[in-house]
Amino acid sequence: MLQSTLFIRSPYERQEQRFLVSSRSRTPRTAKQTGRRRWKIEALFKTLKSRFAFGKFGQKTKQGVLRYVCLSLACFLLCDFEHLDQTGSGQAGSAWPDWGALARQVRQKFVGWVQFFELERAQQQILAVWDEKQRCAA
Repeated sequence: MLQSTLFIRSPYERQEQRFLVSSRSRTPRTAKQTGRRRWKIEALFKTLKSRFAFGKFGQKTKQGVLRYVCLSLACFLLCDFEHLDQTGSGQAGSAWPDWGALARQVRQKFVGWVQFFELERAQQQILAVWDEKQRCAA
């Protein structure tokens, strides 16, 4: 294991000393680039665990795992499409979305649409019964 000492300039314009332990020798520039890429991956896993319930994963069979991954992917895509819709219309507040708020908005939209389609179907059934009674009466 190699240990390197890096001095990183913080956003407050002061230098901070950081220690890097690695199996390869790295220059400060390489370490910074690797850290940025690594941070994006860590942020993704944090989001998956906290907002998409991968932290409470309890599936045991292959089919259960595939179902869980597919449902989580569908949820993520719906939330991402909602975020893109908000960004396109100028409603999005920041570049990094609040996944919990997006999930609530998507749920409210889809629950509303499901209720609307159920009412429409019930209306069609009522009209079908009404038409049948009208034909029988005539």
